[in-house]
Amino acid sequence: MFYQSGILLRSSALRSPRTAHGFSTRLGGVSRDPATREMNLAFGREDPDSVVYENIGIFARAVTGGRYGGDRVVCAPQIHSDKIRYVTPADAGDGVTKRSPDDEGYDGFVTDEPGVILTVRVADCVPILFCGMKKDGSPVVAAAHAGWRGTVAGIAARAVERMVSLGAARESIRAAIGPHIGACCFEVREDFRDAVSSARGEDFASRHIKILGGSLHADLTAMNLEILASAGIGSDAVDASADCTACRPDLFHSHRKTGGKRGAMGAAAAILD
Repeated sequence: MFYQSGILLRSSALRSPRTAHGFSTRLGGVSRDPATREMNLAFGREDPDSVVYENIGIFARAVTGGRYGGDRVVCAPQIHSDKIRYVTPADAGDGVTKRSPDDEGYDGFVTDEPGVILTVRVADCVPILFCGMKKDGSPVVAAAHAGWRGTVAGIAARAVERMVSLGAARESIRAAIGPHIGACCFEVREDFRDAVSSARGEDFASRHIKILGGSLHADLTAMNLEILASAGIGSDAVDASADCTACRPDLFHSHRKTGGKRGAMGAAAAILD
């Protein structure tokens, strides 16, 4: 179940005293441009870098209850892939206060160390946060940016496997799928269905791309739920937001609704020290 917590949305599925997480909306920041206000976490939009830095700091403190600031955030250029990077506190600030050493980009992060805030940015794409536990009770967290290409590439399952490789017990892993464009608004064309069929098979495409109101619409929530299930994370371990970013431009940044004139929201997970 998703709930409001200050300026963030959080999921009860990921609630834990040893970890922190949160999904931003477009509210609670200091951006003043009509396209990006108020909480824009993406550089290279309408805001000067100083405003984005301030927003990142506000977001980081909100996620961690004031424990960590923006210098603990790690992010990267997002390339709509299934690439996930393992990070430690030594990587904190990559993509924010310092240049990332991996300029080719990533669409997710995973860690089993405290002190770094894994952050992905979205404006219609699907943000997915994960929390699991090792046998000794220590946590493992991950964050994934699942655009439709990343979704069908299986980034959600990839995140699970990376967590398991770090020692997380598969049965302990919980996932929260944050606000994103819903099937109600995600109208697609035949070439989209062809691309999904090519990547994951015609049956997968037919289950999740259907005619609605005379046109094809894709259901990214259902796609990711099926992919998570294939990785051993059943629907009972997944909390999926019902909010559609394109339906609520007053609350969320939406690339499709604004024709690209928008800011970006963040989804973040961290282990607390």
